[in-house]
Amino acid sequence: MRENDRGDLSIRLRGARLRRLRIKRGFRTQGALAQVLGCARSTVATWEASSSIPRPYMLVRLCVILRVPPGYLIEEPGGPSLRSLRTAAGKRQSDMAGALNVAATYYCDVENGRQAIPERWFPVLASMFGIPVAALREMLAPGRVDAGREGGAMAKAAEGESSAAFAMGEAGTIP
Repeated sequence: MRENDRGDLSIRLRGARLRRLRIKRGFRTQGALAQVLGCARSTVATWEASSSIPRPYMLVRLCVILRVPPGYLIEEPGGPSLRSLRTAAGKRQSDMAGALNVAATYYCDVENGRQAIPERWFPVLASMFGIPVAALREMLAPGRVDAGREGGAMAKAAEGESSAAFAMGEAGTIP
């Protein structure tokens, strides 16, 4: 995989999938989708070229509008991780540890999966990433099935079975 604009080699946006979905959902141009998202057309173009990834709050907005789970658009083994969300937000581990009022080594243990994410962290993380707490919990659910495939927790959320993040509009099926 190529390095994205945030320096993370492990994740990237599935640009071709985004383009097909944009058109299927009635956004004939990149500009039309950009206008609804409140970003520049060139931003959507870089996402479709898989040259960059959206920040977490924009990823959630994009997924709500297109009625798909984030794991459907993000190419990362197992779906978005705490590390990829932090990287996309442009934060360092020390920034996160400071905001959570914990030692950097403890934060690192949690991010690397050696410790579970403490429940009290979710509201703080959601605020830092600009996404709803429920959507963050679902993205980082420890037992989720491959989040990018039908049958996984995120796919079920996109189909309207759960998650406040997808409550806007009628949920459709994943193409």
